Amino acid sequence: PYAVGLALAIALYIYAGTFEYAPRPGQLGPETWPRLAILLMGASCVWEISRRLIAGNQDAAGFLEAFDRETDTEEKQPVYPRLLIGGIVLMAIYAVLVPVLGFILGTFLFLAAFMYVGGYRAHGAIWGASAAVTVFCGILFLRIAYVSLPRGIAPFDRVTDIFFAIPSLW
Repeated sequence: PYAVGLALAIALYIYAGTFEYAPRPGQLGPETWPRLAILLMGASCVWEISRRLIAGNQDAAGFLEAFDRETDTEEKQPVYPRLLIGGIVLMAIYAVLVPVLGFILGTFLFLAAFMYVGGYRAHGAIWGASAAVTVFCGILFLRIAYVSLPRGIAPFDRVTDIFFAIPSLW
């Protein structure tokens, strides 16, 4: 399967280079981020192929081999269907509300709510991690990758404005 994945990565990489666009000086083209993701996919396939060739396919338990293991001798892990349903509902709510709240505020609230639904109760860690991940994603998508993300509607769009008004952080 990793050889098929590598062949697919090569084909997609070549195809991503055929995007037609009017290049702008100092800006990345639309093929940059897909090609980066495709390179990572190809590199992981090369890594796995190399690992299996060197190890002689011994002790190389990958994704497909995980389904062959017997589960009768292993302890069964507890299943939490309510947490799963809660997470799915939260993602659906996030998808609906992010155009209204904007990416920055919506992501911040989603991350905090997701941790609460997951059963984590260290409030400082929840809000701190939500803030840190939101700032990281905001900088990555809005300042580095130049991805157009939802600003939100008034009055929530002010949060995005405040985020951009602090350029000394980025």
